[in-house]
Amino acid sequence: MFWADAIYVAILVSCVFAGSLYKKVEDVYVKQWISTILGFILATIVSGSHIIHPIISTVINAIIITKISPKKCHLASIFFSFFYLLIIFRLGDYVGLPTSPSHTNLVLMILTLKLSGLAFEINVASSTPPNDAEGANSEAIQNVGFVDVFHYGFSYMGILTGPYYRYRTYWDHLHRPFSKYADPWPLTLYKLKQTACFVVLYLVINELYPTRYVLTDEFAERAFLYRYLYMYPAFLTFKLRMYIGMALAECACQMAGLGVYPVESKPIIGLGPRDYKIIETLSTTPEKLKDAEFNFDTIYNMNVWKLEKCHSTRIAMKSWNACIQYWMGVYVYKRFPYKSLRTLATFTLSAAWHGWSAGYYICICQIPMFLMSEDIGIKFYQQSEENSLAKKGWQLLLWYEKTTCMAYLGIPFLLLDFGESLHYYKSVYFSGHILAIALYVIFRFLKPHIIKTHRE
Repeated sequence: MFWADAIYVAILVSCVFAGSLYKKVEDVYVKQWISTILGFILATIVSGSHIIHPIISTVINAIIITKISPKKCHLASIFFSFFYLLIIFRLGDYVGLPTSPSHTNLVLMILTLKLSGLAFEINVASSTPPNDAEGANSEAIQNVGFVDVFHYGFSYMGILTGPYYRYRTYWDHLHRPFSKYADPWPLTLYKLKQTACFVVLYLVINELYPTRYVLTDEFAERAFLYRYLYMYPAFLTFKLRMYIGMALAECACQMAGLGVYPVESKPIIGLGPRDYKIIETLSTTPEKLKDAEFNFDTIYNMNVWKLEKCHSTRIAMKSWNACIQYWMGVYVYKRFPYKSLRTLATFTLSAAWHGWSAGYYICICQIPMFLMSEDIGIKFYQQSEENSLAKKGWQLLLWYEKTTCMAYLGIPFLLLDFGESLHYYKSVYFSGHILAIALYVIFRFLKPHIIKTHRE
């Protein structure tokens, strides 16, 4: 496991420094093929013969996207992509197919979102007026060909671990001039220094607090307080692992010039510019770009400090794998036909996207249990006077609840097996569940008194 992770990190680091050379290539056609060939090589290195799965998924999606009507291609693409990922790929061993490496699973996971996301982009463009401010029907989407789908899917930027980015973002990095005027190195250097610290912390904490220790007899004999508190450092190792991978993936995109836009175009995570008219104008007047300010917010996948410091589980979820959250929000939550079931459908599909293991569902589908009390607590916090002791107290309590929610539900996410997850919860007497229910009951009791007092 250690050496597999070490090789994986080494590949990501190589992608970071390859970006400085890749960005210097002027010819768009050559640049596309360099990105695609490099991405295919990386996917093959981590997958071996199992690279056939990403190839099949991309071929079928390319046919769907280029041959089926824009009115229906998004439905066909998302159904096929998730069917292939969830049934054929993940359950194939039940019918005699060889088990694929975990890194192939990561490649296919991000491909599933990118390819079906492209189909959604095409669908939206077909019904959007030409003067749309966000440029949903921009030049990038108007002539997507069979080979273009391959270039987008196998681009080396984010092929192993994300972040998710739209086809238009990919097209812009090839055809827009912004990367020539933006210097990604200061931000990349900052993230690399941060990542180096995370690597050291991960090695130390993972050695001291391994996750599977919670299943041992020795752990069961420990005092309850030790068993309860153990979830915090155990889950921290997982977070550090994610921080390392996501930061390096972001750096690889930045150095390649992907996801860079002028600040005045108001770029946001996942979508890109809110004002795409500015992008089109500046692309034809590059002399204005010399003094322009740029950012890489479009591919900002993991806001570490916001996630750690915030006192809301909802904000923490939006800061965690934010580009994936964008995809789930735009293409699942907002489009699900039954409003009352939108949250459940989004959480369930998110869990299924991660895998079939029970731990994913135990983790993700129990988040609303903590949100019930948090939603009330946030109102208490917002209605308290600024800089008052009450406001600071509510903030601290909400931060503790958010941190506990992530750690307590995160252990099953790491253990995966239902029996092992249940064993862990029994060892801590289901204390996280009791805490969530107790806070909800207390907050509901306090709600009429606190809000009534505030109104008076």
